[in-house]
Amino acid sequence: MITLIKKNGDTIVVSMNGRLDFETAEPLRAELGKIIKNTRTDTAAKKIIFNLEGLEFVGSSGISSFIQTLKEFNSMAGEKPRYCNVRSEFKKIIKAFDEESQFEFHDSEARAHDSFDN
Repeated sequence: MITLIKKNGDTIVVSMNGRLDFETAEPLRAELGKIIKNTRTDTAAKKIIFNLEGLEFVGSSGISSFIQTLKEFNSMAGEKPRYCNVRSEFKKIIKAFDEESQFEFHDSEARAHDSFDN
């Protein structure tokens, strides 16, 4: 799996591409920890969008670990992150684990970005 992080003004976009499985969970957790640390020190970048368009899940253990990692990230983020381009089958699974309504989904990066202003 490849994680690309780009900053655009006050927004950080995290794009994930490739196959996600159980083995990629720990490196992802470390990468997301760096993002949280950077958003705490960079007052300009508080909005975070996850673009999951290019992500493929391999096995149920990979997706459950991934969702747990994102839930932990969401709870540490200052403002609720937005998620875009999430495939419907993955969205259903994520929603099943989302007891606290931590995930907000949008069909495009632009709409996810616009939702911060609403």
